[in-house]
Amino acid sequence: MHYASFVSLFLLIAPFAYGQNSFSKDRSMEDEEPVKEYHDFIIIELHNDLFLETVQGMDIRPWSPGINVSVMPEIVLGESVFSLASGIAFSSFNVHLNGNFERDTLTSSGFVRFQPFDDRYSWNKHKVSANYLEVPVEFRIRAGKRKPFKLTLGAKAGYLVNVHTKTIDEDGKRKFYDVPEINRWRYGVYGRIGFRRLSVYGFYSLSTFLNEGTGVELTPVTLGLSLAMF
Repeated sequence: MHYASFVSLFLLIAPFAYGQNSFSKDRSMEDEEPVKEYHDFIIIELHNDLFLETVQGMDIRPWSPGINVSVMPEIVLGESVFSLASGIAFSSFNVHLNGNFERDTLTSSGFVRFQPFDDRYSWNKHKVSANYLEVPVEFRIRAGKRKPFKLTLGAKAGYLVNVHTKTIDEDGKRKFYDVPEINRWRYGVYGRIGFRRLSVYGFYSLSTFLNEGTGVELTPVTLGLSLAMF
């Protein structure tokens, strides 16, 4: 009789105990923070712009900020750590200089030369700004627990949509939209390395800033930080 009472009590309590245990497991699964995936769909890059080489009389300010904004859907290659991405980007390349690019009017060659400002001219800030619409293509690698480490190798090509110089002097701020023999096409390679949303970014142009054979050959390069928004 005692044994039968024990079995009856067990059969009565077991479903509630199992239910409570299942609820606890389900609750713990709900409370567990989901693993976040960063696919680098929208990327903003803030970088310092300069030319790899300079010409006689040219001084470049150490800090010449530029910006790049990219929108790139990603295709993950199966279950691997590799992926491909491509899309569209807007890039603003800005270099603070101590003079202007001018056509050589003294000869018939039409070559462009860099003309530094006269020492008697009082100015505060002067830059040349070139803005491009570009198409980037990337190969991405993610590794580590929850894939925090990222390495990206890419190439991009674009077309110049706006170029101007901006000068700030004692007369105020002025813009001029004539930069002679500017190269309308830009293409080059770039890379990123970092963790999660933040990376170090670098770009090297394979095309010159001005058209080849015009006298002044300058290679744009940029180095900065990259932030993956989504």
